[in-house]
Amino acid sequence: MKISIARQDLQDAVNKVKSVVSSKSALPILSHILMEASDNTLKLSATDLKVSIESTVDCDVAESGSMTISSQRLSSIIPELPDENVVLELQDGSIVNLTCGKIHTKLYSMSPDEFPPVRNFDDIEPLVLPKKILADIFNKTSFAICTDQARYNLTGLLLEIKNGTLTAVATDGRRMSLYSQKEGIVGGVDIKVIIPGKMIHELERLLDDEGDVDVLITENQAGFQFDSIRLVTALIEGTFPNYEMVVPQKHDKEAIINTKQFMEAMRRTRTMTNDKFNSVRIELTSGQMKLLVTTPEVGEYTEELSVEYDGDDLEIAFNPDFVYDVLRHIDTEATGLVLKDAMSPGIIKPSGGDHDDNYTNVVMPIRI
Repeated sequence: MKISIARQDLQDAVNKVKSVVSSKSALPILSHILMEASDNTLKLSATDLKVSIESTVDCDVAESGSMTISSQRLSSIIPELPDENVVLELQDGSIVNLTCGKIHTKLYSMSPDEFPPVRNFDDIEPLVLPKKILADIFNKTSFAICTDQARYNLTGLLLEIKNGTLTAVATDGRRMSLYSQKEGIVGGVDIKVIIPGKMIHELERLLDDEGDVDVLITENQAGFQFDSIRLVTALIEGTFPNYEMVVPQKHDKEAIINTKQFMEAMRRTRTMTNDKFNSVRIELTSGQMKLLVTTPEVGEYTEELSVEYDGDDLEIAFNPDFVYDVLRHIDTEATGLVLKDAMSPGIIKPSGGDHDDNYTNVVMPIRI
């Protein structure tokens, strides 16, 4: 195998795939990037056996073939090369000669036959979705994905399409984020899968607002194809909680507050908490919200905010990190905080927009 490729093109392609590479894998081949060259195209592949990414880029192919190169070495050396064409040539099956201008480097290569195959979806009819819709729906929910592997069925994002509505749900048992979208969703499709959190974060990194995504779903795998990129993941097996049962239906107290002011105030309260004492008490009275933090050996914090509220006085406490995470993803000028009492979950959602009911966040309270 021998190719010539612009340094920046090679660097961009490596950057797209290298994030799934694990430096601590028991299989040495998983620390390498597979390169396959043919028809003036170079395909780069990386995998951790759960998530795989492929990226294709144009290049000059002098000799077709395949080889592997350490992801860490490749991603370290390429940015240091001059802005000239990079020539990669495999010799003796295990040595890659890298040449760029007057620079000559030899890199160790493993057999490409050892690289795990990535599933193709040639026999699957793709579901075509706008990239902007997927990017928005992932961005508004992914922060609530559980990171505790002991709760494996919650370590992914539920993606459901039913009756022409796309719904994404994430929860870690203490909070839940739910976003629904009808615009741009075709009817007659019925899908319900749990996509691993790592895959969702990779898609967030790579998706932009222009164009479409081919979504390919099988019984145990999912693929996403767009531009020159293809991502494949194993689906999470297990039962996701019934999210419709989690959203409270009988809350009767709603405070409307400026989103920016609420977010900035919540960010300030976080400066007065620690790992052991991480709560903010919210006191609601007519027209006013008071935020209070008391942390032993740290200090106290109080702030008052004007709100639209005319219900009964109410006190409730939340983890300020959870509230702040939600507020960062609300686009409307105002936010609604919907409550029942000090022991019931709170609802945080947009207020004053055209699609307020599309985005719902449920946060469990902390005992005062």
